Amino acid sequence: MRFVSLLALAAGLLCAAGATAQTFSGLGPARALVLPQDADAARATEAVVPQPTPREPSLRRLPSVAQPLRIWGENGEITWTFYATEAEARAGGRFQIGYLSAVSVLPEASALTLLLNGKAIGSSAIDGAKGLRSVSVEVPPGALSHGFNALRIAVGQRHRVDCSVAATYELWTQIDPDSTGFVSSASGLAEPADLAALSVAADGAMPIRLLQAGDRLSERGVEQLLGAVQGVVLAGRFTQPAVDFGRAAETGDGLAVAVGTANDLGKTLDLGTIAGPRLMLLPRTAERRPVLVATGADEAEVAQSLAELARLHAAAPRGTPTGLQAVADAGGRHVEGGESLSLGDLGFADAHVAARSHRISFDLALPHDVMAADYDRLTLELDGSYPAGLSAGAQISVEINGASAGSTPLARPTGESFRRRALFLPLRLLRPGLNRIVITAELPREEDKACPAETAALPDRLTLLASTRLTIPSLARISRQPDLAETLSAGFPYAGAERRTTLGVPTPDRDSMAAAATLAARLGLAAGHPIPFGFHAGRITGTGPTLLVSPAPSLDAPTVTAAGLDPQNVRQAWTGREGLAAAQASSPAARRRALRQDGVAACRARPAAATLAATTEAGPDLGGASAVLTQAITGPASDDILTLVTAPSAASLREAVDCLVHPRVWNLPQGRQAVLSASDGAVTSLPDEAPRYVATIAASLANLRRIAAGWLSLHAGFYGAFALLLAGGLAGSTQLLVRNLGRRSK
Repeated sequence: MRFVSLLALAAGLLCAAGATAQTFSGLGPARALVLPQDADAARATEAVVPQPTPREPSLRRLPSVAQPLRIWGENGEITWTFYATEAEARAGGRFQIGYLSAVSVLPEASALTLLLNGKAIGSSAIDGAKGLRSVSVEVPPGALSHGFNALRIAVGQRHRVDCSVAATYELWTQIDPDSTGFVSSASGLAEPADLAALSVAADGAMPIRLLQAGDRLSERGVEQLLGAVQGVVLAGRFTQPAVDFGRAAETGDGLAVAVGTANDLGKTLDLGTIAGPRLMLLPRTAERRPVLVATGADEAEVAQSLAELARLHAAAPRGTPTGLQAVADAGGRHVEGGESLSLGDLGFADAHVAARSHRISFDLALPHDVMAADYDRLTLELDGSYPAGLSAGAQISVEINGASAGSTPLARPTGESFRRRALFLPLRLLRPGLNRIVITAELPREEDKACPAETAALPDRLTLLASTRLTIPSLARISRQPDLAETLSAGFPYAGAERRTTLGVPTPDRDSMAAAATLAARLGLAAGHPIPFGFHAGRITGTGPTLLVSPAPSLDAPTVTAAGLDPQNVRQAWTGREGLAAAQASSPAARRRALRQDGVAACRARPAAATLAATTEAGPDLGGASAVLTQAITGPASDDILTLVTAPSAASLREAVDCLVHPRVWNLPQGRQAVLSASDGAVTSLPDEAPRYVATIAASLANLRRIAAGWLSLHAGFYGAFALLLAGGLAGSTQLLVRNLGRRSK
């Protein structure tokens, strides 16, 4: 039966492939899923001796984070988790920071400070007048700990000529991901447990090359590689994977992954003697990047080696207490509802603010099945004080996911000491997964009309205590389908599906396969464990949990319609864009432009001719879209969900997925459809007006009450009609009751 299915697979691929399209099988009629032999592949057939090559210390860049890399205003900070190997911890090195600042920043009163595990290890003046700058901070031996460390860049900056509160919004410092990282003579991986120490690419992504074992890549081989790449992403905690397929590991950043029997892998890699299941790391050489190998004498032992890879993520991480806390909070502080968190709990100390503005931000990670509606509210209880002399307009305001959530004035002319001043925030602004909360204080004074001397001691304008507390009420828990936010935040429903999730790639060319593997890896990280995908090349029919990744020209009309799109609209919007090639690597000038615009480094596609317009009730506007994510219900079961990711061409599909998995973009799509601009990471979503509700936790009266209240708040018209109906019923019953009471007068 397996042989017959492979023959059918080959026939489907030959029928689906275009005359000039380069498929995953190569050009023209080739065997099913066989990568083409090229110069790199020919070199890969020669055994490579895995001897480390001495080389000059190179920059190990920092991975991407969900925080923007632009720090606005007079103060701010960005936190990374940095994994140091045992050799790096012993040898030390130096951190290099590349940045670009606004020309209005005053160097004599502005500084960039680097903190390692909560301790300042270096500082430098910020000068925005000289373009892209780079500063280095030495890290002595022993300052790093083996494992995860917390690395923080803090910025304090003042305006050159204008000391008003409005002028503080002209101040910014942008961190350059390409030139920021760690340099050490001891860099290099020694064991699989140190995967988190791999070097990322210039855009912060982790390149992962999946190597073909043998002459033929079968469905089973693809499934093994999908499981392996999810294990690698989980073990290394790589939030921005960039996966592709190839026969040679090649040089560069990142990692290559090989899965197969020792007999198959031994044709291209020198593995030595293999006795039993082995998970091994071949070090970097002059010819290739590091290679993680999962092998054994037979398929059973290969499966055991993959299980060992999965155990790497299950093991407790090592590192400093602050580093481990940064790891736990990397995707936001996890909350389930009913918690109360102080700023001290979130890592903030008492703030004595002498600046004209002050900003702090933090992330919360909510469950995928949270119902965000106005059945309750968040409560921010402020502790602190401010002196006399603040002008009108002084206030503390709060934003949730970029939307204004509330504010409180600091209006007493004589100053005030406040404790537990409550600021109520709407619950509807939250969403499943990552949520960013920003607290901003604007503190104008009359004397701001004239700037003080650079050396003048500035009095405090606000004291904000770490005992300031955010209370999250008990949350309504029920899944809404379709909803892309639930899928991207936790892999739902694929992560817990009773049936195996199908990963469909109708025409498995190189770019489409790279996009599909990247999505699979990122969904596995969101789920917290590998998702057992079943790979299928060809047309997808029927129901069941399905993830379909394909360029639009390879999709048939029934599939597009089943996913909730209009085939005619797709064809009209993307006609003429099928042959678009991916954008080339950015030039230094283009990179500086992206830095000045606070662009997402991984989103570098050429802008479409049309701009991304707002979504209407008829569906998303595809004119300026680089890709579309859409989700639809295909059957009665809770896992009968089809998620389609499509783009005008295979090259633009891969480019869009590389943009989508960036931490700043990944949590933006919501609802049943979302359109993505891969030139800037902008996302426009279309909600489902009549979703299906699926129970995810045991039934309880309290949860049912919250769900009912949330549903009514989301359907205000029905709520109003129901209230009028109740009022009319009460009036009618009262009339009947009064008519039958007492005596009638003659």
